[in-house]
Amino acid sequence: MQLISIVVLDLPQLYQKPSGTELVRALALLCLQPRTFGVTADVAKGPAVQPAGVTRYLTSIIASSLAWLETDELREAIWDAAGARLSERSGRAAMPAMSRMFNVPTSSGEEYSLTLHEPSITADNLGMKTWVSSYLLSRRLHSLESPSALGHLASSSTSPQKPLRALELGAGTGLVGLAFAALRGESATIHLTDLPEIVPNLAHNAALNVELLRTTGATVTTGTLDWSVDPSPLPTEEERFDLILAADPLYSPNHPKWLVNTIQPWLSHGLGARVVTEMPLRDAYLPQVKEFRQRMGEMGLVVVEEGEEIGYDDWESADGGALAVKCWWSIWGWSEKV
Repeated sequence: MQLISIVVLDLPQLYQKPSGTELVRALALLCLQPRTFGVTADVAKGPAVQPAGVTRYLTSIIASSLAWLETDELREAIWDAAGARLSERSGRAAMPAMSRMFNVPTSSGEEYSLTLHEPSITADNLGMKTWVSSYLLSRRLHSLESPSALGHLASSSTSPQKPLRALELGAGTGLVGLAFAALRGESATIHLTDLPEIVPNLAHNAALNVELLRTTGATVTTGTLDWSVDPSPLPTEEERFDLILAADPLYSPNHPKWLVNTIQPWLSHGLGARVVTEMPLRDAYLPQVKEFRQRMGEMGLVVVEEGEEIGYDDWESADGGALAVKCWWSIWGWSEKV
């Protein structure tokens, strides 16, 4: 772990009238990334500058006229950067838009790196944040190859001439779907879906990773799918999907019903069709998880494999520590065909 050795007094001080370049470098050094996702509490966080006095330092830059700098553009850039650094210290929800890298393990022991853009978070665009259950599921995908799980799809639902067809519901930033696409390569296609306001960033993230997707031979498309609207006309069997993925899909009382009602018409009735989900077991949403399980069973699906795991989100606990989140992952198949 990197030792913190720089203090605010080591940074360029305004009374010295530092150059614009010096201030830009100092503000870059103060860039505070969110706590990284992980499967342990020991995750990286923070800049290499001791926090004491940083807020006052940033506020002084914003309040300064920076009159000694040569151009208005340079002054504006420095004020904007100082404002961004101040926002970063107001919590994860106040952080500005960012691009982040996620490493996805493969069955060979290597890792693929995915770059995802996350706009700044507001109450009505929580789907544009990457959540810990998505992170955990993306890292689990390579291991879901047992005959009862995803491996069964390759032998019973598809052929070399017909790639596996996958659908992600509520794809958000696209981590799970893009990870699946990279891991499966030419053996599968995947359609990533979400609400209209989220799809543009989802498509942007697919484009950000075009080199990896091209290298692995993956085929990815994006589009809108509103769970509250029944498809009309209903999809034919050829239009249905062998696999449906969903991570952290329940955060409203309506979501269990809408999610299951969306799975029903889009999941293939073929042998080996699967639904793979992962969701946090938050106290406030445990009734929705219970309802989801009940509705899936009523539809004729049963749990093939399941488990619980702990992940650490990029939110922080009240004491500034890593926030542990218990998540439940599950693989579902048709009861009469398992």
